[in-house]
Amino acid sequence: MAICLTVQAHAQKRTRDFSLIPPTATVGTSLYRTVDFIDDREFKDNLGIIQVGMMNSKAQVIPEVSLENQIQQQLDLLVTGDKDSGVLTLIIRKFAIAELTGAFSESGFVDFRADLFVKNDDQSYQKLATIDTAHVNKGVDVTNGLLMHASGIVSDFLKDNLNNTPRDTVRYTQAQIIDLENLDKQQVALYSNEVLKDGLYPDYIHFRDQLPQGEISLKDGDISKGFYALDPNGKLKRIKANKCYAIVVNGIAYISSENNFYALYKNNNDYFFNGPSKTTASASNMVAASVMLGAIGAMLAANATAYYVTKVDFYNGSFVKVSKL
Repeated sequence: MAICLTVQAHAQKRTRDFSLIPPTATVGTSLYRTVDFIDDREFKDNLGIIQVGMMNSKAQVIPEVSLENQIQQQLDLLVTGDKDSGVLTLIIRKFAIAELTGAFSESGFVDFRADLFVKNDDQSYQKLATIDTAHVNKGVDVTNGLLMHASGIVSDFLKDNLNNTPRDTVRYTQAQIIDLENLDKQQVALYSNEVLKDGLYPDYIHFRDQLPQGEISLKDGDISKGFYALDPNGKLKRIKANKCYAIVVNGIAYISSENNFYALYKNNNDYFFNGPSKTTASASNMVAASVMLGAIGAMLAANATAYYVTKVDFYNGSFVKVSKL
């Protein structure tokens, strides 16, 4: 045990720098001169876990130059001509990079979610653009391509908006743009309704908007016997967990994960469940695992199913690990 802990502690000290690559595409002019930066990521310890060296040792991705400084430098590089006096504010909600080794190839993952606002002279903010993207690539050695792709996502998001003006007329305070998710939740039935609608939900969008697509039945009123729906012949047929996203019975929601259903509970305006899900679901989960378990622990858990306190992502319904049970 002592040897394992020593190895893990040593592995956690390995780091790899992350630097935004100078852009290959630029714009002639820009409405904006500066960009403020707010890091709103759930896990800020690192940007992810990649492999370094001949032995594929695990290293945490930690920028040597702060993202705040890099993003301003990137804006300057993106503009070849004149810049107006406008000010942008970039809020990064999710930025995660992860790399896993399989039997004969490597897989790289990037998750990126961010909001871009225009900061007005009266210190109010208007939304300019939003991005929520995930990328997966495979190959014999994906490290450099993975880091380049992550850099390109950030650069392109800035470049594509340097000459745009907000269509959104709503003006927010800084506190509101940081807490924008909770404001958005007020407009969604899943989070704003006091009682959830009974029924079957084939995907997250139907669940979010509380639009059930079928009725649920129980055998002898007993939940432990499973969930059923009437087939075209009027016979009860058991619902397979991998055939839907969630179901609601008697106002209680059950989420589908790893071929089973788990009860959802609400806490601080988020939905959680206690159950299994694989670490490889997203780069964000790899970062969470590295924080909870350490760099080696994250890799050991990568291809195994383990039980976690897991949060449902409000924006896309994916699962975000919070802590290991």
